[in-house]
Amino acid sequence: MTQKALNFILALLGTFTAVPGVLEILFALTGRTFSWGKIGFQGDFTLWRGLILLASGVFYFSAIYIPGRTEKRAQAVLASLMIWIVGGMRLLSIFLESIPGGKGRWLSTASGFLDSYSGPFIPAIFLLPLSIAFVVIVLKREGKNEE
Repeated sequence: MTQKALNFILALLGTFTAVPGVLEILFALTGRTFSWGKIGFQGDFTLWRGLILLASGVFYFSAIYIPGRTEKRAQAVLASLMIWIVGGMRLLSIFLESIPGGKGRWLSTASGFLDSYSGPFIPAIFLLPLSIAFVVIVLKREGKNEE
């Protein structure tokens, strides 16, 4: 992967991460919620998720200006790990919330279990596949000692 292509991918990931981060911060500060399709800006920790996504986007953007290829990739993987923490925490929360049943039940029914996965979901969940694909590409290239 050329330096130009890597910088372009970092700029895209930075944009796709920083914009939802800023929106989550704004919605948290105004106390409002917003849903658009399957994406929802709501929940208990909206401000903190927004700050983490914004910081992750800034890390992606700042990695563009790092001259060393290894340091650039390391900082981009760190930004991806931040997305994984936020998105993974929410995925685990969705899964664990789907298990308990209603009144007088220990476990949820099959339809109740599946209904809990209907969304809307936080933006970090949609960023997970992009960041995972990026890290896989970086690790494959690093394994070939491409410099």
